Amino acid sequence: MTLERLAVWAETAGIEASARARDRLIVDAHLPAGVDATPLPQGILLSGKGLRRRFVTEPELRNFAT
Repeated sequence: MTLERLAVWAETAGIEASARARDRLIVDAHLPAGVDATPLPQGILLSGKGLRRRFVTEPELRNFAT
């Protein structure tokens, strides 16, 4: 395997592993009612009514990955 092919393989494997981790995080997240998580290529988008205020008042949103 040439160095270029190895670099392409490694990048592809990293992107796929990142996508799997992101999707698993969304499935396992304990989000409060009214909050939705949407996968994006750059990460996860959280959406919901009054979300900015809820980040302060609801600890589940600050650490939804745990």
